[in-house]
Amino acid sequence: MKIIIAGAGSVGTHLAKLLCREHHDITLLDERADRFEELVNNYDLMGRAVKPTSIEALKSVGAKDADLFIGVTPYETVNLTACMLAKKMGTRKTVARIESYEYINPRNRDFFRTVGVDSLIMPEMIAAREIASSVQRSWIRQWWEVEGSELVLMGIKVRDNAQILNIPLKDLCGPEAPYHIVAIKRADETIIPHGDDELHCYDLVYFMTTRKYIPYIREIAGKNDYPDVRNVIVMGGGETSVYAARLMPDYMRIKIIEQDLDRCHELNRLIDKSNVMVIHGDGRDLSLLMDENISGTEAFIALTGNTEVNILSCLAAKRMHVRKTVAMLGNMNFVSMAESLDIGTLINKQTIAASYIYQMMLKADVTSVKSLVVANADVAEFQVKAGSRITRKPIKDLHLPKGCTLGGLVRDGEGQLVNGNTQVQEGDHVVAFCLNADLSRLSTFFA
Repeated sequence: MKIIIAGAGSVGTHLAKLLCREHHDITLLDERADRFEELVNNYDLMGRAVKPTSIEALKSVGAKDADLFIGVTPYETVNLTACMLAKKMGTRKTVARIESYEYINPRNRDFFRTVGVDSLIMPEMIAAREIASSVQRSWIRQWWEVEGSELVLMGIKVRDNAQILNIPLKDLCGPEAPYHIVAIKRADETIIPHGDDELHCYDLVYFMTTRKYIPYIREIAGKNDYPDVRNVIVMGGGETSVYAARLMPDYMRIKIIEQDLDRCHELNRLIDKSNVMVIHGDGRDLSLLMDENISGTEAFIALTGNTEVNILSCLAAKRMHVRKTVAMLGNMNFVSMAESLDIGTLINKQTIAASYIYQMMLKADVTSVKSLVVANADVAEFQVKAGSRITRKPIKDLHLPKGCTLGGLVRDGEGQLVNGNTQVQEGDHVVAFCLNADLSRLSTFFA
């Protein structure tokens, strides 16, 4: 595919690296050449120091022949304008990163298509949904559900009280087991497990199960002592905090700590919920946290623009006996360190945006893709078409890519786990766990 990416910021560069692995023809546009020079030197792509909204510039990079134009500069108007121009010139599909909540409303989808913008992405909103979902379950690091929770993928950090440690998976997860272990994150390695593998203390384990057995997974993972979240402290009053506060259930009491007084007033206007309190102060101030009863808080969420501050603040909250912490990481280089410090749930907007856009390029009908930041992997939901390769043989005979495993499927509205003898059928919704480099190859089985 011929792909043009406008914006060599964190989202654009992360996406370019991801797509380079698939050997696409990629051109990265940015007005500042220094933002993509290193990338061009180390990856197979072309960089152009041009204004993304310049008609002549878009003509010169071949927008009329492009399969996909992606506008991910920091400026909403630039992204929308560039997409409109590229579409008018002949680009087949366009995607724009936006900031306005109004634009993301489904009622406006057809309007944007008529003016040349096929799809909109708002990383702050997607991140907020993930945060709100994660915080509701203090014992889970990551949560992903299919078809109204008929199938659920849970990332759980197991400790020495788990009942499932040091047992070969062939003995632990037999054909009748109500769950599958689809992946294990151990230190810096992500493992697609086999029968002789065992779970160790401090592994991050990804379970696939059906809704009925979620309490059972919680018990065997040793998480029954984790409290339900009723009180939440959020550090930082950015857009992600606003959307997360709106999405959290009304039974939670939420305190947002923001340093800027004017922003505090704005937050009170933007979040019209009786269970949300905005506090003017510095979330790093331990005396302030003590005054706000952090010891009686079940969840602490650090969403400032500073990755180091978010990590250290979550670490301090852990020391104050907060069981659930969430940190926003703007820099992917800190992921391994944050995980080794046992920070909790990690959120990265670059990978969120990249996963959303990446699913649009897969050959199969992919309903959704979720990036698992810590595991350097993706979980994807495929809708099975008639005649696709995945339906021709039982799973054990398909020779799926080495870095992929199928966790389960939803058939006729009912979730079920799969094994090697399972025969996938047309109309099934299949959930797959893939190391990042293998998702594209797996998609060919569903095309």
